[in-house]
Amino acid sequence: MPDGLHSHSFRGRSTFTDGHTHGYTGVTSLNPDVPGHVHYMMGETTFDDGHIHRYALYTSPEIPVDGGHTHYYRAATTFNDGHIHYLYGYTTVYGQ
Repeated sequence: MPDGLHSHSFRGRSTFTDGHTHGYTGVTSLNPDVPGHVHYMMGETTFDDGHIHRYALYTSPEIPVDGGHTHYYRAATTFNDGHIHYLYGYTTVYGQ
């Protein structure tokens, strides 16, 4: 990556709330590959059950795995249509 910066992809399904789920996908912020770094994630869920939700969060610090590292994330979405959903998972692995 340019200047030693890198990002991770992420995707998943929200928790099941109010009879439905939402999908989400995106790419984290670009950050230097230094010990303890985190990434910013933001976006909108898919349009399901007549609405979307937005989310914005910081990941955990890097978690070493074979071939590089990943990050854990967990957050609540915005309150829309009378409810929220939760997102959680791991980013893709970034190799070093």
